[in-house]
Amino acid sequence: MAMKAFKNSLVPLTEHLEEVCKHQTGILVDYVYQTYTTKYPSNSPECVGWLDGTHNARIRNDKLYEAGIGITDSVLDVGCGVGHLHGYLRSHGWKGEYLGIDPNKEAIEMIEEDINVKVGTIEDLDESKYNWVVASGVFNLGLSEESTFWIIHNMIQRADKGVVFNMLKAPYQNEQYEAYDPSWVKLKMSHYKPKKLEIIEDYFHDDSEFTVYFYK
Repeated sequence: MAMKAFKNSLVPLTEHLEEVCKHQTGILVDYVYQTYTTKYPSNSPECVGWLDGTHNARIRNDKLYEAGIGITDSVLDVGCGVGHLHGYLRSHGWKGEYLGIDPNKEAIEMIEEDINVKVGTIEDLDESKYNWVVASGVFNLGLSEESTFWIIHNMIQRADKGVVFNMLKAPYQNEQYEAYDPSWVKLKMSHYKPKKLEIIEDYFHDDSEFTVYFYK
């Protein structure tokens, strides 16, 4: 019974969880992420909360891309910010369909390119499928573990090739950020029965982050 309860907790489908997640997301946007978009220019990684600079932001995008995003694959970018990932993909010759979604209206309004973006959260989308559903930096600050895996569940439901996301690695030196044990995340994700599951580590000198490749 204990294992059954554990497995059930991996697939949170209640309306209550959706409400909790939206509430937490709204607080983060109001008190954290709008501060970044006000303070920093749209072409900087700091604008969306990556305060460690352009070089590290590029490395994170490299790891998302290296999951296997094909040149014509469609991409749903969850927490797209000001659309930096779209520009990165285009610079690598990618020509697929893109949808970026972010609850931060100010960030969406800062996007100068004519790209497909929407204000909101993943729960606001219809049941359309994308080859890849990605999220970068979404789970680092403020969201509860319950809300984090509710979002990941929704990402899996909308992907037909794979899901890619990054997380901070526990223990993390700054307690205001949310961090996770990679082996524990891998266990959680394995219950969705992926075709393949990889945890990518050691791409930063301090080994402070990891990226999850979930193949359907």
